[in-house]
Amino acid sequence: MSSNSEIASQRVLSRPFMVVVAMLGCAMVLSGPVADRLGINADKLSLPLKSRLSALDESSLLPFRVVDRIILDSTMTESLGTSEYINWILEDTSLPKNHPLRLVTFLVTYYTGANKMVLHKPDVCYYGAGYQPSQPHEETVVQVAALGKANQEVPIRVLTFSKTQIHNERKISVIYNFHCNGQFVANSLNVRMMVNSLTNTFAYFSKVEVSFPRATREQNIEGVTKLFDLVLPVLIRDHWPDFDASEQRARQQKKS
Repeated sequence: MSSNSEIASQRVLSRPFMVVVAMLGCAMVLSGPVADRLGINADKLSLPLKSRLSALDESSLLPFRVVDRIILDSTMTESLGTSEYINWILEDTSLPKNHPLRLVTFLVTYYTGANKMVLHKPDVCYYGAGYQPSQPHEETVVQVAALGKANQEVPIRVLTFSKTQIHNERKISVIYNFHCNGQFVANSLNVRMMVNSLTNTFAYFSKVEVSFPRATREQNIEGVTKLFDLVLPVLIRDHWPDFDASEQRARQQKKS
């Protein structure tokens, strides 16, 4: 028969106990002097915008002009998880008034720091509004010539939803991507991986969401290419932080 001490030892070395020990061991590695020596940064620091999104130069968007600025109340901004956003209705004045690409909704949000990184995606939000996917979601790229030859391929995620109403069926396409830690990515999985990179000191992401509500899916891709060619260089130059420069300064400070 096993002694009481042997039984107690077996209980102590049970699988749940060993899992807890392993988790504590990981926590020790990811904090304190060990983490410093390995260059591990589990907690991310915030990076402020160069200037607020709401200060975006409207003249840089011509021939698009702002026809409405949607201001969210405190309850909605709390749900959104950020007070840094643009929620505008734009009008492409170069097109006829009845053109399907004339009107566009334009939403940009910004998140930074460890405790504010909430991923709000149309994939989920449109379900809550009663829409259903009318065709498979797609990830593709658009050519944004204004970003230069080396960076002109910009990934996007394209969604098309439908909603049955009393007399007809409404269909709408939405296109979005993220600018995360200095790079464009098309899906939330890549954002999470980049934000949680153990070697980075800082973390941020900004979602750019566009919809031409009267246009087809293919027309939306055409329209977003035109808008991105105008707005993305401005966001990079005037608003989004220089992630690489910030990381380099942080590494230099650790060495000194």
